[in-house]
Amino acid sequence: MKFLLYGANGHTATFAIEYAKEQGINLILAGRSEESIKPLAEENGFDYRIFNLESNDTICSNLKDIDLVLNFAGPFRFTFKKMVNACIQTKTHYLDITGEMTTIEKAYLMRDQFKKAGIIVAPATAFDTLPTDSVALKLKSLMPDANKIKLAFKMNGRGSFSSGSAITGTYRMHKGSLIRKDGKIKRVSPLYNKHEIDFGDGNPIQVGVWTWADIYSGYYSTGVPNIEFYTPLSDNQIKKALKYDSLKYRILLRLPFLRNAQIDKIKKKFRNPSYESRLKSSMDIFGEAENASGGKVTIKLKTCDSYFFSGRGPIALADYISKNEVSPGFYTAGQIAGPDFVTTIKGAEQFQILQ
Repeated sequence: MKFLLYGANGHTATFAIEYAKEQGINLILAGRSEESIKPLAEENGFDYRIFNLESNDTICSNLKDIDLVLNFAGPFRFTFKKMVNACIQTKTHYLDITGEMTTIEKAYLMRDQFKKAGIIVAPATAFDTLPTDSVALKLKSLMPDANKIKLAFKMNGRGSFSSGSAITGTYRMHKGSLIRKDGKIKRVSPLYNKHEIDFGDGNPIQVGVWTWADIYSGYYSTGVPNIEFYTPLSDNQIKKALKYDSLKYRILLRLPFLRNAQIDKIKKKFRNPSYESRLKSSMDIFGEAENASGGKVTIKLKTCDSYFFSGRGPIALADYISKNEVSPGFYTAGQIAGPDFVTTIKGAEQFQILQ
């Protein structure tokens, strides 16, 4: 299969290119800027293409000989539909690294079109949501009658979000804290179910509700109607979240000029963590399933730094698709190769059953 990585000059793409070279996987690097893409391709020994997403004809002409496109160019609210519509026309499989819930929902609603076109489409194949979706699917396999899944992650070390992720976050701040309850998305207070989680190290830590894409992907992959996501949050962080949850900020955060001002601020001041700090970072993912009788099963998955994993995950899945028969249609990240596949990716450990 011929793979094209679009948005190859982005932060996360750096780690995808590195992993592809390690695994002997050939890529065509692509993006809008020849100034950025050409030296990157030459440095890594890959071919490259330069095109933007303004014209469907332009996208199609660049994808017509491509078997699978890896879209690393966000925000995906602007790039997903343009790229995937071209993929339908050119019969090109599609993976991306979105964490945007609306993009996952759009893909799910287009599932019949993908099947008809004979293509595989899987959004959110990066850290958000390959490992967490795999945890959800693993829980479902261990407890088939589960009616509730609780997920959480904890960052260890000095890794942090990239500027691109921070910018994406500004588009969903006005939506507040969300969970899935009885199959529907529900907004809750940042104070909702504040409690402690033991991530397997014997040191319980306070967590608060965190709006993560698994309330969509986890629901599509497992069918479990109640899904909640958490992350460690201090009382001060929850207090700040309550401020932004007020009606005043809900309205203000919808205004484009205020949102754009925040994005400009991020672009000027945000610095991505160094490669060395990411080497010292890791992620603990907690999952708990519960059934109607009150029975529970709890598991843990440990991975490398989230951005290292975000580069490696899509490359690993693209390679899997090229070597295995996968039926066309919509997939969540964990569905493509099954929940245990995540543990084969560099930097991920085996699942641990905690309870």
